[in-house]
Amino acid sequence: MKFLLTIQLLLLITMPSAFGDYDRDAKFEFAGTLEETLGHFWALELNLDEKNSKLALVHATHPISELYDTMQEHLSENPDFDAKLQETLMDLQNKANTDVAREDAQIAIDEAKGIIQEARDLVVGQELSQESEFKMQLINGLLETAKVEYHEAVEDGTIKEMAEFQDGSSFVWRSQQIFDDMEDTLDPIDSSRINQLYSEAWEHFDSNADPSDVENILDAIIYEFEELSGIPSIQSEHEEEVFSNLPPLKQIDAGVEPEDVVCRDGLELIFTPSSEPACVKPNSISRLISFGWTQ
Repeated sequence: MKFLLTIQLLLLITMPSAFGDYDRDAKFEFAGTLEETLGHFWALELNLDEKNSKLALVHATHPISELYDTMQEHLSENPDFDAKLQETLMDLQNKANTDVAREDAQIAIDEAKGIIQEARDLVVGQELSQESEFKMQLINGLLETAKVEYHEAVEDGTIKEMAEFQDGSSFVWRSQQIFDDMEDTLDPIDSSRINQLYSEAWEHFDSNADPSDVENILDAIIYEFEELSGIPSIQSEHEEEVFSNLPPLKQIDAGVEPEDVVCRDGLELIFTPSSEPACVKPNSISRLISFGWTQ
């Protein structure tokens, strides 16, 4: 009986912490979608200014098409607000486009920004939203996603997918906005170093630098915030999907360790006698071994 009581006490002691961690993770996921949405709003404004109707529509619709489902998961206890948020995001493409006056479009965007702030206050709360470590986590989440978007957008110094390029740019921009908001709370030396890294990152974007170079500079910023917050960054859930579409050697060039190379569905990772990775069909492995082509 004494043993059982001890176990019960231990459970009571540890459960609040576990639930607290889960609650924080859930709020971080929700807040991350809000930050990406604000990034899309920024890109939307830029495209409206340039009268690029096609890309304006992309960024007006991405929040509802790509991010809303995740938001909705965290709004199950607030159906009225959920409906309000959904309606606002769905209407944005009709209210903020090149067919309406720029001033009217801006009114719609500003109203949407207001809804996003309401959502933040409702789900995340002001206390956690102002926590420095939480802000650093959000910065790193945006940068992790920006790396993936850039990988999809740029090849051989040329922008192949402008929408993805703008996604990457907007997420870096939003991460810098969060940093600017908290910069005064950091050591001036740390702030100066991070600002310099951001400047280099923008130079890379401006020159359509190789994705591996962009990844390296964004990783350097991520490392700074990992060190300051003590919280490891979490890779974007889309990163494996993107890398799996790259040949093994291109993945290596992009900074992936050989043992972490991801093969497309239906292929398996093997290594040549010179230790280079390759993706092959499973039924070919035994034959390659007999030829001495693989280890």
